[in-house]
Amino acid sequence: MPIYIADDDPAVLDALRFLLESEGYTVSAFRSGTELLSAFPGPEPSCVVLDYVMPGLNGVEVFRRLRELDVGAPVVLTTGHPDPLIRKRAKAAGLPLIEKPLSPELLCAIEAARTGPATERASPHH
Repeated sequence: MPIYIADDDPAVLDALRFLLESEGYTVSAFRSGTELLSAFPGPEPSCVVLDYVMPGLNGVEVFRRLRELDVGAPVVLTTGHPDPLIRKRAKAAGLPLIEKPLSPELLCAIEAARTGPATERASPHH
């Protein structure tokens, strides 16, 4: 099952896709939260990585829409603007927040989200 990623910055989207694919993940990339939401109904991803700041819907709003669509995949939120309000919104939604520039911390957050207590999915490395 693929990891879905949404980020409006093409350079970040390409770098994130490269990083995840180099770790053995299958990735579907989207340039906005609205574009990602248009993939449903469809196969459920193993994890969703959302940028917080995107045109139209922010990452938390996309997360809420995913839940309204009964998409239960774990979600990781990223941001290049880690202000207190974004932290508060991520925490209120129960989402891990990873700051850009993205680091190995993101890979750890994705793996934790995919294999945490809410899911019993296998790692792509097995």
